[in-house]
Amino acid sequence: MNTKKTALFLAVLMLISLAAGCKGGSGGPDAVARLTEAAEAMGGTGGYRMKGDIEMSMGAGSTPIAMQLRAEVQNAPEGMRQHMFVNMGGFEAEAYIVGDAYYQKSPGQGWQKMSLGMYKAQNMNTGLVDADQVELMAKMAVDSRVLEEKDGRTGIAFHLDKEYFDASMRMYRQYMEESGEGMPQGWLDMIEGSVTDFNADIKVWIHASSRLIERMEIDYSMGGIPQVGEMRSSMRVDLYDYDQDIVVELPPDAAMAEEMKLAP
Repeated sequence: MNTKKTALFLAVLMLISLAAGCKGGSGGPDAVARLTEAAEAMGGTGGYRMKGDIEMSMGAGSTPIAMQLRAEVQNAPEGMRQHMFVNMGGFEAEAYIVGDAYYQKSPGQGWQKMSLGMYKAQNMNTGLVDADQVELMAKMAVDSRVLEEKDGRTGIAFHLDKEYFDASMRMYRQYMEESGEGMPQGWLDMIEGSVTDFNADIKVWIHASSRLIERMEIDYSMGGIPQVGEMRSSMRVDLYDYDQDIVVELPPDAAMAEEMKLAP
């Protein structure tokens, strides 16, 4: 996988998984309390669906890439399961997260898979939030605040910067080492060493009575990526159909997926 394709793949995974499980933040105590309540409320549902749009640009003067996503999430007893689609210019990629593996089907490539640990490392700790990630977000978030309270919804905002990126990469390097899962060392070194700047601004709208997240807006930038330079992306996503008997099952052909390879 060349550097530009790796950057695009990394960014799409980051955005989708962040939308599937955003929690955390520090700053104003009211904002922290409401985010924590929303995280607990989402985790208490059987699942939900989401849909939205992504716009991404890689390098100065590049034409933005527009994508549409849709996904469903099941909070299964053994852990969160996801089934998602990303459409870009008529080409659609499909992906699952089931058990301890991530599966992806791309046009012309068939099904491929990687370990969930490797997937988490690629996402640089911005999604599939677990207890360790909540703690890190709470420690590293900047300027968490309540934006507004209107029409039965509360808007929350927070910021993540390069310190969060660096802490995330250290955390997942340690995670991969302790779990014994393999990852091309050159790939991890390239990502960790090349990104010179990282900024993410996240806004979340929470329904006042149900305490469930209804909308998310994510804007981020990464700088220093080889052959790309700066990458920017924006996503707007709606979350809905909470507790609608959502069941995510891996199809038989995906179960036969080949291991996804990352270039060193």
